[in-house]
Amino acid sequence: MSKTSYLLIVVMAGALLYMGALRGYQAYARKAAEKAAAAEANGSAFTFQNVPVSLAAPMPEPVSRPVEFQAVQQPVYLENQPLSPEKQTQQAQETIASILADYQEDPTLQQFNKDLAAATQGRVNDLGALGGKELGRILQENPQVAEIVQKNMQNPEFAKTVQQIFSNPQFIQSVQQLQGAGAVPPKKAE
Repeated sequence: MSKTSYLLIVVMAGALLYMGALRGYQAYARKAAEKAAAAEANGSAFTFQNVPVSLAAPMPEPVSRPVEFQAVQQPVYLENQPLSPEKQTQQAQETIASILADYQEDPTLQQFNKDLAAATQGRVNDLGALGGKELGRILQENPQVAEIVQKNMQNPEFAKTVQQIFSNPQFIQSVQQLQGAGAVPPKKAE
């Protein structure tokens, strides 16, 4: 006989042993279930100090339909009342300063700030100053600021940095607050 024949005989013998073990386990499980059913029918259920104990977990009550979440939109204030306009302005300035502080090590932004300070004779030192109400006055008094912005926007690294800054929703909201574009008043709960 060849090696292939011996291999097939071993595989068939293994399959027969597996099927026999499976049938034996099924017979054992059937007998155990019958024995448990007979014991339960005879009243000899498992007891703990003469108190019958059910080993089955209670089934939860079926829910007829899912419960839908009803969100209530209410403004959330950390204080008891909304911030005063002065506090809102201060908070917007602090937010802009914080966001720009994250980019203070960026060489392209540092160069832009130097160019801006040189063009305005030191009155405007950084990008954050261009975010307030004074933007119109700054551009009117220093028309070269627009040229500096255009020149620096041609640098892809600077454009990428500015894009990252202006994609921050907190930055945009703070600039709108400072420029008076008006923060939308919160909706009242109905």
